[in-house]
Amino acid sequence: MLPLAPDMASLSVGSNNFPSRVYENPPDQVDWLAAEMIRYDVKPEIEAFDLSHIFQAERMHRDGRIRATPYVQFVMGVKNAMPVDREVFDFYIHTVHRLFGPDAPWCAAGIGSNQIVLNEWAVAAGGHARTGLEDNVRLDKDRLAPSNAALVRRVVELCETHERPVASWQQARAILGLPPSA
Repeated sequence: MLPLAPDMASLSVGSNNFPSRVYENPPDQVDWLAAEMIRYDVKPEIEAFDLSHIFQAERMHRDGRIRATPYVQFVMGVKNAMPVDREVFDFYIHTVHRLFGPDAPWCAAGIGSNQIVLNEWAVAAGGHARTGLEDNVRLDKDRLAPSNAALVRRVVELCETHERPVASWQQARAILGLPPSA
């Protein structure tokens, strides 16, 4: 789909174990996808399922395979991958800032019931939060989410609690390093 030139696309820069299979991202495939993203001017969102993925993104940025400062998303809560652990989470933030600078934007995604935990941690720590039905279908343990909008409202409420303004779509594009859109 990269020839359709979306503004952003996920780039998993390494492999890891999922509960029932290996999520395989061989180096040649990662390099090809990164080159295609450059070719079609698509900004990669680095899906970090493991600490090594943050370091791989830094190597790829340093040698030009990723052009702009990487936007790293910590994906936590996938069984056999990165656990939902506050000390690990804080270390990942520290690592992104150490490798890419103190203003480097980052995001956190929690899978399943971990989504609200990661949303809270990310908003409180100054990062960005991923939410939606792709990763989680529940508002809480007793209620299914009726829509993506309901999950987004929950994150907006967290932003208000932590006195974090919610970005407009124009501000979001600027934060992500995307050009203005008409």
